[in-house]
Amino acid sequence: MLRSLSFLKERSITSCRPFAGTIARKSSEQQTAETAREVKHHENLAGNWWDKKGPMGALHALNEIRVPFIRDGLVTRGNVESRYINTTKVLHGQRILEVGCGAGLLTEQLARLDAHVTGIDLGEELVKTARAHLTDCSAELSSKVQYKMESIEQHTKSHGEHYDAVVVSEVLEHVEDKVALLQDCVRSLKPGGSIFITTMNQTLPMWLGGVVLGEYCLNLAPKGTHHWDKMISPLDVQRILDTMNCQTVLLNGSTYDFWRNTWRWINSTQMCYALQAVKEVPADCN
Repeated sequence: MLRSLSFLKERSITSCRPFAGTIARKSSEQQTAETAREVKHHENLAGNWWDKKGPMGALHALNEIRVPFIRDGLVTRGNVESRYINTTKVLHGQRILEVGCGAGLLTEQLARLDAHVTGIDLGEELVKTARAHLTDCSAELSSKVQYKMESIEQHTKSHGEHYDAVVVSEVLEHVEDKVALLQDCVRSLKPGGSIFITTMNQTLPMWLGGVVLGEYCLNLAPKGTHHWDKMISPLDVQRILDTMNCQTVLLNGSTYDFWRNTWRWINSTQMCYALQAVKEVPADCN
């Protein structure tokens, strides 16, 4: 799935050797160049980001399942005040960070549920587009949304254990250094908080159906948007999060019906998946 690159880090992943087989290592120079390429690729789409019938159509449609996934995940964990459940302000008081927010498609939808949402992205044009849409089309959300052009590494330095939830949606499949990214995401998360991830699985069906067919035959996304070596299985994501004291509590498979421009949950993670993990609360805090 096409997604913005919001946070990419410019360092190697040699600090996490157990996952070297899954996440290819590159020099810092290579990662910097690859980050710049990814950011530029997505910035070129900024002008059409809010066009539901444009190249972001599938991303718009994904909100139909990912917003409830995040909402219900927070409610189930007891993070939401009971008086707000089943209301339009169900996420009242929740501080959410969206890493790789692009032009704000998901950011605004979470704010509409009364959450305070911070979106970060490295794409200057994407952040400009997000801010412009917020001002011109969603001014009523201005007090609940802020956008920053910075990496997750930079953001976490001043926002450690700050958020009730961190969302990394359609981002991992564009990142070289997944371990470093997730590590900083977890650092910004409060103990007991949730990290929500949606991404593509590294499987042959996903590659053939989602990339070869989707990008090169049906033009559902610009050619060259996705790469096999950047995809990752849910098991590997869980293993990485386990090392960071985050327990996976929910894993759903999903697929995209391009002929209807709709997403649906399925009993398989062979194509795409959504994952929720919860950061451990230190024993002395229980």
